[in-house]
Formats: sequence, structure tokens, C-alpha cells
Amino acid sequence: MRIDRNRMNTEEKAMLELHSLYQKFGYSRYKMGKFEEYDLYVRNKDFIPTESIITFNDMNGKLMALKPDLTLSIVKNYRHIPGFVQKVYYSENIYRASLSAHAHREIMQTGLECMGDIDLYQIFEVTMLAARSLAAVSSDYILEVSHMGLIADILHPLPEDIKEQILRCIGEKNIHEIHEIGEAHHIDENIIRSLEILVSTYGDYRKVLKKLETLPLGQQGRQALDQLSQVLGLMARNKMATKVNLDFSIVNDLTYYSGFLFKGFVNGVPSAVLSGGQYDKLMERMGKEGGAIGFAVYLDNLDRLDAGEKNFDVDVVFIYDENDDMETVYRTVRDHTAAGNSVLVERAVPKKLRASRVIKLKEGEVVTVEQND
Repeated sequence: MRIDRNRMNTEEKAMLELHSLYQKFGYSRYKMGKFEEYDLYVRNKDFIPTESIITFNDMNGKLMALKPDLTLSIVKNYRHIPGFVQKVYYSENIYRASLSAHAHREIMQTGLECMGDIDLYQIFEVTMLAARSLAAVSSDYILEVSHMGLIADILHPLPEDIKEQILRCIGEKNIHEIHEIGEAHHIDENIIRSLEILVSTYGDYRKVLKKLETLPLGQQGRQALDQLSQVLGLMARNKMATKVNLDFSIVNDLTYYSGFLFKGFVNGVPSAVLSGGQYDKLMERMGKEGGAIGFAVYLDNLDRLDAGEKNFDVDVVFIYDENDDMETVYRTVRDHTAAGNSVLVERAVPKKLRASRVIKLKEGEVVTVEQND
């Protein structure tokens, strides 16, 4: 069966493109149910970007939840094989509370996970696929990359509660409050200065890394810079780094994330359409061997792109009545659809429907009664 992609919306086309992309790099489709035991999310509540979870009791009285997250379920079912990685992709719905709408939303995600004995090549491949995923959605995109290893190195000497406060400030790019926290808790000036440089530095990876080389880093921080240099350098040599920026205001929980972090944006959508990262510590917390890295594309956000591109809801509306010959009606519809047009057959034009053309039968002939080109 031939699929006409011209008739698809942006979300549908993106899903097809992403599935094809991931399959080309050896990722297998991962299917899962809509429900998971609620206890899984209670044990890892800080990993989930929502506090409101829809729950219900199953027939055995066990408390279940509609999935607010997919990564936890995939990790839960992962089985480690030494020396190998498991590569999967998915397209599933999750259920999260919307702060703006004060209601729960059903959100379609397509994404991938790479788990097991991951190395620098696997990190590069996932970073590259994150950029190519955005390119499949729109040519006008930006992939922003961060590294929790660098942030963890700078914050290493601090108590956990102070780390959490400063992580929030980094995410908000709030240098003023970082200085206030530093003064209140007598934090070493070198740490505060390093954080100030980290928060205020953004853009092309070469310029950013050159500036960060001056920081007084330990082994973990130097390793993070080396990983960023190698991965983004390989992307640059393959002409994939022009739309990649380093932005260390992208942060996440230090108890779950250990390395690369991603956020992706496309022009026309005000919020991120892609996010993810390296979550080795989550694997450890769930008793799994190896590391893991992945990302998700939020397909429901892409409907904003359709609003600016779509002039008409349908190409042709065919108005008919009970006296029209059904064979002539169908033959007319068949001819229009064969020519690549979409056709809606109705007794009247629906309100608020935008049609390029309205036709009807008059004395057995097809006539145009409205044209909106």
C-alpha cells in the first residue's frame, strides 16, 4: 500500500521518519502496556517530571498507574549481557499533569534508549541521532548539549542540600543567587567563579570548551570536557555540529544523571520538543549493570507547526443530495483522489471547515460553486 505523506500532519510524518531513522541504526521496536505498578514511580519519583500520577486498583487490588514515563519501564525489564548494548525505540503515550491546563494530558512520545556496556561511540551515536531526529522534524532546529559530569565535579565538595539549591540556580541561569548562596555558606570563591563561567558560557562547542579549559577541574570534570570534545568534534567533522550548542543551564538530578544531557528546539514551537541524557545512576539505583543513554521526542508539541503551514483542511468538498446519481458521485470522488486531492463528501459545507474548492453536480455535470485558491 502506498502511503501519501503529503496528506499527513507533521506529527504523523515525523513518527514515520523517526522510526525509519532508528531502524537504520539497528534499533528494535519496543512495545509496552499502558499500565505499570505504582510502586515503581514512588521509588523513583525524582526521575519523573510530574507529581500527579493517575492510579487505579486492578482486579487483584494492586495499585497501578497510567505510565507518566517510559524509561523506567524499559530499564525495569532490561537484562544485561556483558560486552553488548541493547538498542530500542518506541512510540507510546504517557500521561502527565499539565500545569498550564490544570488537567492530565495524554502525550505521544517517540524516542530511543541505548543500554548496557555503552562507550564513547554509543554516546556519539545517540547524540548524532538526537540531532538527526530534530532535522527530521524541521530544518530550523537547535540541539543544546550539557554534561552532568562537569557540573558534578564543580559541586563535589558541597553538601547535598546546597548542591540542590545551586542546581536550581544553574537551570535558571541565576548567577546573582549563586553568589548569595556562596556568601551565606562560605563556599570557596573558586567554586563560585567556576559556576559563574559555566552559567554564562553558551554557544559553539569549540569556543565554550576553550573557555572551560581554564577552570580548576578534577578528573571527572576533565573527562567530561574530553568526552564533549571528542563527540562534538566527530559531529563537526561530519557537518552535524552547526546547529549544536553547549548550554550548561541544562541540568538534571545528580542522583540519576551522570553524563550528556540534551534538549532540542525547533522554530515555531516555544518549548523543547526533545529531551534526554545519560542516566547511569538510575541503572545503578534499579540494580541494573551497565550504563544507559537515550532521549524522547514530544510529538504532540508539533501540532503548532501544522497551524502555520496548513491553508486548508481539505482540498475539495463535494456537496450532494439524495437525487444525485451515486455512481457519478463516486466516480468524481475517485478521479479527484487519484489526482492527489483530499475529498470530503457532505450535504453541506461544515462550519469553520477550510476547503480549497467546493463542487456539486448540476444537471449531471460537476460544477465549481466556490474556489479559495
